[in-house]
Amino acid sequence: MASSMDVDPPAGKKSIEFHPLAIVHMSDQYTRITTGGSPLPKDAPVVGLLFGLLEEGGGKKLEVLDAEEIPTDLSETTKTQISLHQAVFPQHVVIGWYRVSTESTPTADDLAITQRLTQHFGDHFLLCFTQTDGDVDSLPMTLYSVENDVLVALDDWKLETSEAEKIAVETVVRQQPESASGYMTQMSSMEQALHKLKDRLDILVQFLQDTHDEKLPFDPALMRQVSGVVMQLGPLVASNPSPKGMEEAWLPHLAVAAKAVQTVQGYTEKVRLLQEQSRGFSGRGTRRY
Repeated sequence: MASSMDVDPPAGKKSIEFHPLAIVHMSDQYTRITTGGSPLPKDAPVVGLLFGLLEEGGGKKLEVLDAEEIPTDLSETTKTQISLHQAVFPQHVVIGWYRVSTESTPTADDLAITQRLTQHFGDHFLLCFTQTDGDVDSLPMTLYSVENDVLVALDDWKLETSEAEKIAVETVVRQQPESASGYMTQMSSMEQALHKLKDRLDILVQFLQDTHDEKLPFDPALMRQVSGVVMQLGPLVASNPSPKGMEEAWLPHLAVAAKAVQTVQGYTEKVRLLQEQSRGFSGRGTRRY
C-alpha cells in the first residue's frame, strides 16, 4: 500500500447531496468482506462506484444516490456493470468512486485512480474516502476532487434524504433485530433439516459398519430397506461427502446464497424508492457517462 500523501485543506464550490442508501451499501460491502461473508478475502480492498444525478444550472449540483461494488479499473466488466445499473436507473450517471480503509488520509494510489476516472467520466468526479477507525461520534467520511493534480477535500456537501428513504431506513433499523427475512427463516429451517439428516445418516452408516464387522447379525429384509433409503438420496450418494467438515463445506455456500437473495430484495426496494424520488427531478441538464 502506498504511503499517505499530503491533502490540501477543505475547499470546493460544488453543491453535493449524499443520500443514506449509498452509505448503507458501502457499509454492507465492508461488513461482508471483513467478516468472511464474501467470496473475496477478508483483506480485499473495499471499493466501488458511486451513482447519482448531475444537474447543471447556475451552479453545479451533484446527488449521490447509490453505491455499487464495481471495479474501478475501467475494464469490460466495469463497463458492463455500469450499463446494467443504468438500464435499471436511466437517469443515473457515475458520480465518483469510494474506498473504505483503516488509513487516515487518501494515498498516492487514490489520487492516480481518481485522476484516471476523472478523465473518463468528467470533471465532476469525486472520491469518497471512509476511515473505519475514525471518530465514532461523527461520520468518518470525506469527499475529494482533483484540482491541479492534488486531491482537495470538499466541505460544501451534506447528507440529504427523501421521506421515502427515511421511512425505509428507519423501518430496516427498527425491524432488523426483531425478525429475519422470510428467506433467512427458510434457510434456518433447511440448516436444521440438514443437521437432522446428517445425524440419521451417521446412525445408518454405523449400522452398516457394525453389520460388516459382524457385531450385528445380517438381516436381508432390513438391508433391502436400507438400500431403498440410500437410493432415495440420489446425488448425495455420488458426491460422497466426508462426514467431518460437511457442514463447513455446505453452510458457507448457503450463507452466500442467502446474502445474494437479500441483496436482490434490497435492490428491488431501491428501484421503487428511487423511482418515486426521481419523479420530482427535472432531468434537464443531466449528462450520462
